[in-house]
Amino acid sequence: MPAIEYLESHVVYENPRPHVHSRHGYFPGLALLPSGELIALFVIAEAFEAPNGTTWVARSRDDGRTWTLQGPLYHKAVVGFETTDSLKPTLLRDGSLIATGYRFHRHDPEMPIAIPETGGILPGDDIVSFSSDEGRTWTVPAIIARSHPELLEISGPCIESRRSGDLLAVAAPYRMPDGSNPSGQIGVLVRSRDKGRTWDDTARYFTTPGNRITPFEGRICEMQEGRLVALVWAYDAAADAHLANHVAVSHDDGRTWSSPAPTPHHGQASNLLWLGEDLLLTIHAHRGGRDTGVYVRLVDFRGDAWKPLAETVIFGAGAPGQTREGQQMAEMFRSLRFGQPSLLKLASGGILASHWAVEDGQGRIRTHRLRVRL
Repeated sequence: MPAIEYLESHVVYENPRPHVHSRHGYFPGLALLPSGELIALFVIAEAFEAPNGTTWVARSRDDGRTWTLQGPLYHKAVVGFETTDSLKPTLLRDGSLIATGYRFHRHDPEMPIAIPETGGILPGDDIVSFSSDEGRTWTVPAIIARSHPELLEISGPCIESRRSGDLLAVAAPYRMPDGSNPSGQIGVLVRSRDKGRTWDDTARYFTTPGNRITPFEGRICEMQEGRLVALVWAYDAAADAHLANHVAVSHDDGRTWSSPAPTPHHGQASNLLWLGEDLLLTIHAHRGGRDTGVYVRLVDFRGDAWKPLAETVIFGAGAPGQTREGQQMAEMFRSLRFGQPSLLKLASGGILASHWAVEDGQGRIRTHRLRVRL
């Protein structure tokens, strides 16, 4: 019978001197390098919406058991004004690394990212950075030109299509600072045909009747060549209601997509990993209701039909709910205590799950080593 075995837990980052400085870790992304080392990108900030938040680099030489903090991905002073950025890494087939993400403009250091008066979000840029030396040095992040007036929430890593070689990322438009949403509640497919130098954001991967549902925290993976699967935190913005995780599928390298379908899981931020054939391993942050925690599930996706085979909770079981219906973004940001989970297949054959979590008042980056038995 299929099972997900929990093996051990480790910490990528925690503040070594919380009595001296306020430093929290949030929003991790991990990649396995050609050398066998692991690299982690995550934000260090003095608070969840702090203006000084920026992406840092850590690496592991022992399969993720211990980590060395390398330093900031770049020095923000080159931007010319204060920003808060977050980037996720992807290893490309040529051995180089690309990091995609976004940053918020923090001209007023007292203004939060989510604007309580309007329900909008601070302006910002979608950005991309490159490394050709396994993440030891990175280019200064370049701005990704966009056709949408809204900042795009590119919160997950891009993928490199095995069929076309294109880079693909999924995103959702944040609301404008005044609370408006000219593009509607849609999922944007961002594609690069030249390995990240230029991008096209005119395609859609997620649309619903009336464009009522926002696909927050979208994550994408490729199963068989050209078969793409996107998993999202579905949010009804008009009703301020959290829905079940939704999934959308493409069989032509992202040119056309199925209608989004709900899964049985009422999670929020989520991620997914192809295990071969029709099997997916998924991870979900459940932060509302009674089944709180970080859940990992083995899913049979034969015929694009979602069939859970096994599940386990790896963190936070029984914790108090952190989100509720009717809760606006600004209030929700103040209540979150874990999130942005992801899965990485290790060279040794195991799986490394990662996420951020606030424990004992400190924002930590955590990993959990798993083994899947089929």
